[in-house]
Order: sequence, then structure tokens, then C-alpha cells
Amino acid sequence: MKKYIFALFCLLFLIVATYIYFRHDDDKARNVLPKEVTAVAVIKPAELFLDLGLPVEKMSKLPLNFEGIMESVDLTKPIYVFATEKGLTGVAMNVKDADKLLQAITVFSYTTEEQQGFHWIVNSNSIGCIDEDKMLLLGPVVSAEQDALRPEMLKLMNQKRQDVPVLDRAEEQRGVFLVSSSLTNLPTQYTKAMPADTDLSKAFLNMALCIDEKAIRLTTKVEGIDKLDMPMSPIEGNLIHMEPKEPFAWIAFNTKGEDLLPNLRQEPRLRSALLALNMCVDADMMIKAIDGDVSIALPNADMNNPDFILTAMLSNTEFLKNAEDWEVNRRSTTDFSITQNGFSVYFGVREQKLYIASSEELANKACQETEAEDFQEEAKGKYLTASLDTDELLEQMFSTPSLMSVMFTMPQIREVADAFERVTITADSPQSFELSIETDEPVKDIISKISYLLTGDKI
Repeated sequence: MKKYIFALFCLLFLIVATYIYFRHDDDKARNVLPKEVTAVAVIKPAELFLDLGLPVEKMSKLPLNFEGIMESVDLTKPIYVFATEKGLTGVAMNVKDADKLLQAITVFSYTTEEQQGFHWIVNSNSIGCIDEDKMLLLGPVVSAEQDALRPEMLKLMNQKRQDVPVLDRAEEQRGVFLVSSSLTNLPTQYTKAMPADTDLSKAFLNMALCIDEKAIRLTTKVEGIDKLDMPMSPIEGNLIHMEPKEPFAWIAFNTKGEDLLPNLRQEPRLRSALLALNMCVDADMMIKAIDGDVSIALPNADMNNPDFILTAMLSNTEFLKNAEDWEVNRRSTTDFSITQNGFSVYFGVREQKLYIASSEELANKACQETEAEDFQEEAKGKYLTASLDTDELLEQMFSTPSLMSVMFTMPQIREVADAFERVTITADSPQSFELSIETDEPVKDIISKISYLLTGDKI
């Protein structure tokens, strides 16, 4: 009996292994990727359309100027976009109708020719190679340099599947759009927070787009770097119950003012603002006293009269010792205001917390406790949380006269807008963050409404 069970197990294993092998081997576009690519993006049209509730057949027949391309490319398999060390960008796609693709692609000013058993397409800044089941497109490359690329492209079109480390990193993630890139591809301004001894060729930025039932999420993570030069620590949650209640926008993080101040001074505008403030108050000492959670809240979406309040935990209040010398309006021994050019700012200290507010009403409510929202409760332990109430923002936008007339004639637009609830950005660590668009109803239902608006046809 044990022999039969073992034989059955082996047979099942063989069937699964064979299925996986041939399933992956059917992805011919994957075979053309060079081993040494430094960045790759993987687009999964079939999964994307499924998550959005869009039939692949309907997508391939959209009335777009590249309709023929959509019908001739195999949308059930991934599309690969990659970058090489030589600065070239490549696109690899699976093809299901090469003749139709060649006909459709002429709208992009490509000329076609047949050579060495492949169809070649060229225009002023790119060159492509097509056979019966895949296509490779490279660019930007000027016409004079295109012929030199042909031998390398032939090699890629004929090669067997290569081990591509950067692609393996991308595919370790979950989502319909996956990216992995060496940090050598990023501009310097995006890598200056890295430790000085960082080998950027061994560090990678990974990104993934996921579509859940009631959310669209973009996650990013930096690999290969243990520590980033950022003055941030996990949020302790000391300020999540502070006024204002149900803020339109809210940002929270945890920092030490002594670490934050040098970073602020690196920005020319902020440095100038600090110099001006120090002529009225001990701004540097005030910032250095910050130690712990910091929150910035916008109570409402009124862009004509924007209000804000900043609250921060303090390690000391030594900066108040010289308050009598400040050129400010004194509201109490620990509450002050400054008025310049008709604009007033209110600030002070309450229960070892610093507050800075744009109005007297907000200043009077500073540090008062209120009920926290779910997104505020979820901030504990994260390095950064930022939230924007899209429902309130759209409500403000639609109240303008120009958009009110549109809403009157096309109420379906308002239905789509009302389905979006909140946009949040969270960082679980200095090396990773997530952007999330949250909705009140399933994403598929929202896409169905958008499709009806655009085509008059329900999905």
C-alpha cells in the first residue's frame, strides 16, 4: 500500500513540475531578457484586467489608435520593460499574431523589413525584432547606431532562458505591476540619504502595484541598505488623540529636533525662514527641544482659508526662559502669537507639547484630547503616516461653479468620485513605504462605472 501511495505522490509531483515548466516556457518574451539588465518592470495584463473586472477580450477591442496592437499582442502573458548598463530601454512582449502586429505598428512611423528569418521594424529612435511568438524593441537609439545592435538582438531572440537576478527580485513581490532597479539608475538627489560607503550596484529599489477589493496599493522597498541617514524613529502614538477631530489631512512621524535641524538648514528656503524666525524667537532652541512624535493636521479642505496645527513632543522647555525678550504678542506665560503682513501664527507649550497653529481657535484647542480615527490608531509603530480625505477634497472641488454645472449634466461622475475615501502613505521602516488609495465600494464596481462613462457599455 505504501508503494502505491509513494508512486501516486511521485506521479502528482511530476505532473505539477511539468505543468510549471511548460507554463513558464510558454512565456517566450521572458527568454529574450539579457542577464545583465539593471532594472526591469513586469506588467501582468491578464491579472490586471481580472482584478479590475475587465474581460481581456473587451480590452483588446477598445477604440484606440493602437487597437491592432492590443489584438496582436498576447495579453494573457507578462510584458517586460528593462534597462541596460548601456542606457538602452527594452520592451519584450509575447505575440499571438505577428502579421497583424506588423500592420498595426506602421501608425508609429515604423518601416519593416525581413532579414535572417525575423521581421525588423525601425524608426528614427528605436529598432525592433519580431518573430512568430515574441517581440523585442530597443531604444532610444539613432538610425546610425541601429545596425550595430542587430547582432546582439539576434542573439537575444535566439537564446534560451537566462538567470536574471534583478527579475527574480521583482517576481518575489505580489502584484500586477512589479519593478526592481539597481540604485545606480536613480538620480543623485534620490540617493544622497544613503550611507557614504553604500555600493549602489548592490542596492535595489523594488516596487509593486496591487489591486485589492477596496484599495489600490503601491509598495516600495529598498534592499541592500541596512540604515538610511534619516532622523526618524517609530511613532509612539502620543499625539493620535489630539485635536482636531477627523482632520482632512494628517501627517505623523517621530524625530529628534537635534537631528532634524541640520536637515532643515540644508534647504535654502527653510534656512532663510529659520534665520528670520530667530530674530523674533529662539526657533533653533525650540526645534532642538523636539523629541518624539510630531503631527501636522489640516482640519478641513478649504483651500481659500487653509488652516493647520503642528503638535510635537518636547524633551525640555528651556527655550521659554528667554520668552520675555521675544518680539511677539504674549497671550499667557506659555502662549504667544506673531503677526506679519496680515498673517498670524499662534504657538506655545501645553503639557510638555509644542503647538504651532494658524488660528486662535485651533490654538485654544491645542493638545486637547479627542477620539482618534482608525488611520491614526494604525500609525503606532510606523516611521511615517500621511493621510488625505479624498471625499472631503472632492466635495470642495465639486462646490466650484464650473464643476457644479458638470455634475448637474453628468451625475455619474459624482458617483465615481464619491467611491474614493482616503489616500494614505505609510512607512513601516526607513527603507519601505506604501501608498494606498482606499475606496468605499469594490474597485471592480468603480471601474465598471468609469467604463460606462467612457463607452456607454457596462462590463
